[in-house]
Amino acid sequence: MKYVRETIFLLLFLTGCTSRTVSNTPRTAIEQLLLSTAIDKAFDKIRLPELSDKKVYLDFSNLQSYDPEYVKSAFKTYVAQSRATIIEKPDEADYIIEISCGGLGNEYKDTLVGIPALPVPGSPMSFPELALWKSVEQDGIAKFLITVCSNGKLVSKRHYYGKAERDETFFLWMRSQPKDDIRKAWEEADSVIEKQND
Repeated sequence: MKYVRETIFLLLFLTGCTSRTVSNTPRTAIEQLLLSTAIDKAFDKIRLPELSDKKVYLDFSNLQSYDPEYVKSAFKTYVAQSRATIIEKPDEADYIIEISCGGLGNEYKDTLVGIPALPVPGSPMSFPELALWKSVEQDGIAKFLITVCSNGKLVSKRHYYGKAERDETFFLWMRSQPKDDIRKAWEEADSVIEKQND
């Protein structure tokens, strides 16, 4: 019994911990999803000449943006769905379509009613934020210029804009999301897949 009491006494002062290695990608998933959703929304608005059975050359030489490979893939898919034939030589094309990016990035804004996080003097630590009410807005915004030429002549030139929004509101310990285009987009995609599998 004596040893049991001593063992229990020692256990009270023992501590244990477990840790797991955590790594983060340079860009967050939220940022990437906001940008790709903004791209999708811009391309949903595209209106081009009738491309069915036409030979089309896609010119990406002036495309400078974040995620250029996604932009190229999404635009190629749009053109292919128009039943056009995408070719590799511009001199054989009925249409040459050039796409350039006027802007692709994120906007972030937060509004706080309460006490913001404050640094502790002489310490790398800070006092935590105390929020009575807080609003966080994250937007992905895209702008593209699409130019269509045929036989060296301009057929059309238009700007297309896309915006993806993700808003969060906190009141004390309660959280709400009045707008979330990311969740809406993946729920719609999942719904399409489920219908195809039925």
